[in-house]
Amino acid sequence: MTTQLSQQSAEQNSTAKNGWKSAFAAFIDRRAAIMLFLGFSAGIPILLIFSSLSLWLGEAGIEKSAVTFFSWAALGYSFKFVWAPLIDELPVPILTKKLGRRRAWLLIAQVLIICAICIMAFSDPALGQSYIYQMAVGAVLLGFSAATQDIVIDAYRIELAETEMQTVLASTYNAGYRLGMILAGAGALFLAASLGTAKGNHIYEAWKYTYLTMALVMLVGIITTLVIREPLVNRVDKHYKNIDYYRLVLVFILAVASFVCLYIYSDDMVQYLQATWKVEDNLLKFLMEAVRFLGSGLGAILVATSLIRFGVVNKKMAYETWVNPIADFFKRYGVKLALVLLLLIGFYRISDIIAGVISNVFYQDLNFTKEQIAEAVKIYGVIFSLLGGFLGGLLAQRMNIMKLMFVGAVLASSTNLIFIGLVKSGAPMQAVSVQIGDKKFQAQPDEVGYWKVSVPRQDLVGENTIHIKAALVDQAVANEYTVPYLKENAKPQIQLLPITSDNQLSATEAKQSIVVKGQIAGISVSELNPDQPITLKLDGKSYPAKLDKDGLFSGAIDGKALYASSSKNVIAVVNYQHAQAALSTQQSYQLTTIKSDIDVDIQPLPVIKADSSAAVEIKGKVIEKYSSGWLYFAIVVDNLASGLAGAAFIAFLSSLTSVSFTAVQYAIFSSLMTLTPKILGGYSGTIVTHIGYPKFFLMTTLIGIPILLLVLWVGKLLREHQAQKVNQSIE
Repeated sequence: MTTQLSQQSAEQNSTAKNGWKSAFAAFIDRRAAIMLFLGFSAGIPILLIFSSLSLWLGEAGIEKSAVTFFSWAALGYSFKFVWAPLIDELPVPILTKKLGRRRAWLLIAQVLIICAICIMAFSDPALGQSYIYQMAVGAVLLGFSAATQDIVIDAYRIELAETEMQTVLASTYNAGYRLGMILAGAGALFLAASLGTAKGNHIYEAWKYTYLTMALVMLVGIITTLVIREPLVNRVDKHYKNIDYYRLVLVFILAVASFVCLYIYSDDMVQYLQATWKVEDNLLKFLMEAVRFLGSGLGAILVATSLIRFGVVNKKMAYETWVNPIADFFKRYGVKLALVLLLLIGFYRISDIIAGVISNVFYQDLNFTKEQIAEAVKIYGVIFSLLGGFLGGLLAQRMNIMKLMFVGAVLASSTNLIFIGLVKSGAPMQAVSVQIGDKKFQAQPDEVGYWKVSVPRQDLVGENTIHIKAALVDQAVANEYTVPYLKENAKPQIQLLPITSDNQLSATEAKQSIVVKGQIAGISVSELNPDQPITLKLDGKSYPAKLDKDGLFSGAIDGKALYASSSKNVIAVVNYQHAQAALSTQQSYQLTTIKSDIDVDIQPLPVIKADSSAAVEIKGKVIEKYSSGWLYFAIVVDNLASGLAGAAFIAFLSSLTSVSFTAVQYAIFSSLMTLTPKILGGYSGTIVTHIGYPKFFLMTTLIGIPILLLVLWVGKLLREHQAQKVNQSIE
């Protein structure tokens, strides 16, 4: 007995000496390299649906609430367990024989991803509702195909190596994933910015070529798929006919179609009930939408069940495809523990995912440029996320996974508090004063500077300009701005708004492109040159301007050219299709060495009609500086915590998966991981609009507290379950 104990002690000492060395050595394994490249392929699509797309839509003038609703296009990630069984069982004609089960589906998914990105690239959201729908179709297809790629990669990873190697593969996969996100995030933003697009000057071609470039990058994933080998797994051949698989696909398609139809056509009923019951509360609206969503899902399940009962598909096959994987999980862990595990999986990442949906819009609202966002968020953020993932992978091999899960949950939720500090890094603002003639109105900016005030239209009829004053609380003298507007008459009109809001250009402002805005009235768009309706001119050089349906136009001029100009005079010219009297206007500006700490972006007023009694909403944004130090600190800490928590969570999910149902069970777990956060994340823009950013980030932090208690409870139940299994084996 003593000898045995001594031997065990020696083995433990040896393990302690060599443990870290072995942990590091595992990261240079060939299989880890495979997962690095596949992770890179998986990391490309996600930001093209989320942050990069949100910036594109924001620049195109799409409402903030609509932008965040586009995150629902990625719900395919959350429902991939529905078609994961098909991926696990269904052979692909020709490709399965040539490439193998996993590689065949992986290639199909990657080709579909490229197609979806191209659909989005050829959709200009600024052109109207039909193009937004086209964009949505592309985004949904991208979410579906990217989720399919994830299903196959996760199954490939679990089948590629033993359990002890899974934490390493998860970490290298996460590293590749983050590198893909850098390219699709920072790379996309840098490329779009270099092509001239900016907030207030949306250039569709810039985003088009950016997305086409991302589609080209996906060739890395296709090449990897063609080079790697199919994993060797002893699978039971079920000897089903091809017609059985096709019938199974038919049932799936009909179920999905029924869900889509029920969800679309139930919208009229929901709108009717909201109007009848006069529902104004956003929480009630959310609950009604949730019921609508769940009802559509139940309807789809009912359709699928009915088709199976009527013999449309082989009942045994359907049971083995969708029921057995779930039954196996509940059999291994028992009903109580299985339900608690699913609850933890569904809510573990809720804090950081909900906050992440609105993140890029948040950084833009704090007046950081795309270049700053790209550098801080998409480079430093992702780098530290990689470090967090690497650290999480190492710790997962050296310590209890539930302890690591608890640490990750604490860090992932608490770091959201840092973003409150980022908001507070800006100085408090005084109320904005709006003067029209002898009448004054006031509006208090919110925490990021947005303000609006409603004024009677008749007060504007007798004037030609409005005078606006804005200042920080500690400013003794307010900044003054004069904004012209147009009034309806029979003659064509054009005006240029003040350049840089006050016609004062500083050396700092001249370092970037300056968006010059203007307005036309009394001119039909059909009369203008469709390719170049408005031209801006500076010292004889022409710059194209984009015209929208409301008569507002904007164009970007290099700040250095404005600063070096001899005339200091910008001219706007209307370009008619046919020869007629020229119509133009001009705006002079001055250079200044003293620039205030704030500026005001004032939205152009609509053309004022004398015969209308409706009020006119004047709105704008007080632009002040927020701490870039706070930005980098918040991003670094948040992503370090997120990377560590993510690596721990992936290792945890892999440990729960049975090799008999690799793709299906992991798809269920990873789907649940994002389902609730993404549904709630779709409302993040609406929530922020009503409660503001500080309360929003406080809310996401408080949501994390019940998760900590849930982690402790699951840890206790797993220990009891393991002890019970040991006792049963002894008996």
